[in-house]
Amino acid sequence: MTGREATGGPDPALVALAGRLLGTIDEFADEIASAIEARVEFYSTRGVVSGEDLRLSVRGNLEYVLKSLREDRFADVAAARTTGARRAEQGVPLAVVMAAFRVLFSQIWHSLVLHARAQQQVSNQALVDAASDLWSAHDTFAEEMAAAHRETTMALVLRNEGERSALVGALLEGRPLHETSVWDVADVLRLPKRGPFVVVAAESVQLAQEALPGIENRLRARRIGSAWRLLPDAQIGIVRFENDAGLGPLRSTLTASARSRIGVSPPYPALTETAAALRFARIALASTVAGTPHVTMFDDFPLAVAAVSAPDAMQRVRQAVLGPILELPAEQSKVLLETLAAWRDNGGSASSAAEVLFCHPNTVRHRLRRIESATGRSLSDPKATAEILIALEAALLGIAP
Repeated sequence: MTGREATGGPDPALVALAGRLLGTIDEFADEIASAIEARVEFYSTRGVVSGEDLRLSVRGNLEYVLKSLREDRFADVAAARTTGARRAEQGVPLAVVMAAFRVLFSQIWHSLVLHARAQQQVSNQALVDAASDLWSAHDTFAEEMAAAHRETTMALVLRNEGERSALVGALLEGRPLHETSVWDVADVLRLPKRGPFVVVAAESVQLAQEALPGIENRLRARRIGSAWRLLPDAQIGIVRFENDAGLGPLRSTLTASARSRIGVSPPYPALTETAAALRFARIALASTVAGTPHVTMFDDFPLAVAAVSAPDAMQRVRQAVLGPILELPAEQSKVLLETLAAWRDNGGSASSAAEVLFCHPNTVRHRLRRIESATGRSLSDPKATAEILIALEAALLGIAP
């Protein structure tokens, strides 16, 4: 049976001791703050948390702990929660604040023992009870402080991400920005102030669903900075890379993550050009057949890009050039278009196209002659070939009248 259980209450001498420490709380708080600065390196510089800020926090927590010992009641944890929230706002790591709390409570215990021995009025049993109460209070204070720190950190993350998303939206929409505010925008987006940048448009598989979950972290791991915004039909990113060689790691990361069509704009030098780059990224995205997980760089596929850049005009080109083929029975039309695409993709070689199509080269040549006859254009004429191929892009991409 403990002394508290035997007497039905706290030891009077311990209560008196806690009261005396409360009477010198300002000096006691200064002493503990100095101990924290000496034993927790983060606080020694006073760069983030000033000496006065630390002392006030120590005093607030100390007061509640000593009052709980004096009055034999559960400690009020309001000061602990205030400390946790404030340190999170200041960007102090949770582990650092936990270390400071350990010093706080160890100093309280050390002072209790020193005073009790000096006065020889507090029994050993009362000190044992006090130790149990004190470290129970430590656990409670630390838990509440940590909970407030985590809650505040999460709120800050959400607020910061909301602000970043809104700024990305402003850039994508081309809202006017003064030169000075462009620097501020870059800071909030955690991007360098000058390019080269590209815009990435990744088609959402489902409405308002991220097409590239976790892409910002994956790019950051490759030292590529980015900021993203989720739109109903696509996930849009502004990406900063070091030089032309940096497009390689970007392309490979996007390709590894692709679950749908992805378009990448040409590089551009300044954030104020983001809205125009978004249009190019969307054109690159649309230049891939729907339902195909593929990364399309705007500059890499000029025929496909040209086909989707002016859909109204391309409808007429498609019909004017390939109309007779498109009017054939569906299966015949499909075979001729697939043969033309294979011939195009294999350097104009009928033999290589035949290997892809699993047929004889003469079969490919026969189909190509049918295309020439139907369109009235020769595939040996560069101008006619260009017309046929751009009309083919429009047909394959589904640009129809």
